[in-house]
Amino acid sequence: MISYRLTKSTLPYKAQLEYMASLGLLSLADDGISLEAVKGERFKIALTEEKASVTYKQKADIFCGAFMLANKKQGFSDVFENRFELCGAMLDNSRNSVTNLKQLKEYTAYSAAFGLNCLYLYNEDTFEIEGEPYFGYMRDRYTAAEIKEIHDFAATFGVETVPCIQTLAHLNQALRWYCYAPITDMGDTMLADEEKTYELIEKMVAAWRSVCSTEHINIGMDEAHFLGRGKHLDKHGAEAKFDIMCRHLKRVAEICEKYGFKPMMWSDMFFRIAFGGYYSDEGIDPELLAKVPKNVTLAYWDYYSTDREKYIKQLDKHALFDNEIAFAGGAWKWSGFTPSINHSWKVSEIVLDEIKTRGVGKVMATCWGDDGAECLSATILPVLALYGAHRLKDGKEAARLAEENTLDACGYTVDEFFKLCRPSVTPAENLTPYANPTKYLFYNDPLKGMFDKHTTADFSKFYADCAEELKQLSTKDSRFRYLFDVQAKLCSVLELKATLGAELKAAYDKGDKAELKRLQEEVLPAIFSRTEGFYEAFRNGWMKESRPGGFDTQDIRIGGMQKRCLAAMRTVADYLAGKIDRIEELEQDRLYFDCRGEGSDKCLTIGYNNYKAIATSNIL
Repeated sequence: MISYRLTKSTLPYKAQLEYMASLGLLSLADDGISLEAVKGERFKIALTEEKASVTYKQKADIFCGAFMLANKKQGFSDVFENRFELCGAMLDNSRNSVTNLKQLKEYTAYSAAFGLNCLYLYNEDTFEIEGEPYFGYMRDRYTAAEIKEIHDFAATFGVETVPCIQTLAHLNQALRWYCYAPITDMGDTMLADEEKTYELIEKMVAAWRSVCSTEHINIGMDEAHFLGRGKHLDKHGAEAKFDIMCRHLKRVAEICEKYGFKPMMWSDMFFRIAFGGYYSDEGIDPELLAKVPKNVTLAYWDYYSTDREKYIKQLDKHALFDNEIAFAGGAWKWSGFTPSINHSWKVSEIVLDEIKTRGVGKVMATCWGDDGAECLSATILPVLALYGAHRLKDGKEAARLAEENTLDACGYTVDEFFKLCRPSVTPAENLTPYANPTKYLFYNDPLKGMFDKHTTADFSKFYADCAEELKQLSTKDSRFRYLFDVQAKLCSVLELKATLGAELKAAYDKGDKAELKRLQEEVLPAIFSRTEGFYEAFRNGWMKESRPGGFDTQDIRIGGMQKRCLAAMRTVADYLAGKIDRIEELEQDRLYFDCRGEGSDKCLTIGYNNYKAIATSNIL
């Protein structure tokens, strides 16, 4: 890595460049080569023996150029295009993991280095609203001062902070409080056509306006499955959901405009209401299209398909609306402990070039944290590098640039990052983004074994191999080695636990008390001990990235699994000692969790990601 000496043109950015140097993104030294930055019509970089020069169109280009040149050789030069008006990561701060300010600032620097120019913050209720003490109560919400701090910090890098909130559904944690009962339709959905609802929404929008200078805001409104089905039905009678949706959207859009925001929303509800599914092959009725307010940008989200034609069809259907269209892809980290960024990379390469041909100007890589945000967020950095590269280049050139930037920024190749995904591809698993055996096998009860039929004898060696490979990668001199350490320790637990339930059941059915004794005295205590190691690594990773309050869920879940291991040890010991004459849980026949017939493939492709249903068949 070359070292830079700051010149007059880059001295105003000394603090930002020093911060990047502290992260290892570049190096500064008084005897380094000069670094110059000049405003121009196109983003260009060049490196000679005497100097590194960045011609920037946007402020963020300065830091992207400085980062990329830091690892180039003399004589290198390149020219880039600005393919997207806005392009950035959308960080989910609503599923227990609220990104701490230190990590937010680091993501800002990495975003700029990768060529991204905005940071979308997804906060359902985890932000402060004056006069609403229960909104985000005990959820590690950001104060207004904290949002202002990260907004101002990001602005120094030319990175725009864009709020993403919810103004209809996905508000289960806020609406749980009694004080919000009057504005609850049903479940997680706000009551449309209720003035108190719009009073709260206006407070939400005003809160972000007070701390953000952006003109953009994402108002959510996705997956509002309960719209018009509860209190709204009682108060107003049956009414077409499409009409309720459009009327509600009009009110929310008016509030946004009052505060100088241009609203963006997820587009799926229009398709769901009309056809019962987002990815239906049917088109939209022109009469319905005409009802959609025109001053709202519709964000088409799609994280799934590897078929380019499916994206083309969906984009064609979105083009029928008389609205601006945005696109949201996925940096897949929301199926348990283990990421699926290999899948995200594959589908992103397919769709990002296609949306450029449509003139889509606003793009985001969503980083959801479904069911507790168990996967550490820094695992998605290669996908963010790919999005940034696609803002600057096309096709294979973009992929090559992303690979270079990932290695230079993180100290790991993209292929090495993909090793983090391997634990989800067991000997019985098809490669799908939904598969999350590391979660359902980790929480699979040792005595009830609801997932026992979804394992094979090969699982133990598979997870032992994964643990060793990831352990080796965790020894690299990189600030991101903790990601590999966490997955290695998880696989070490699963080396023993993945097949434990099946082994207990088989030994019990055969009356093999020697094997039961071995499992009770050796294997179960080892699982308990290895889980302690995983817990400590996971907790340390969480505290690096997130505020502490949301980790209570992990304490409860992981602690509960360990307690069940102790209970299994006690139950088996009582059986071997003759204190009980049978083990009731092991008397039960094992069935497939997904209700398939006997003799079918053992792969659990549904990727079950609901802890309550995984951990027990009883009420939790």
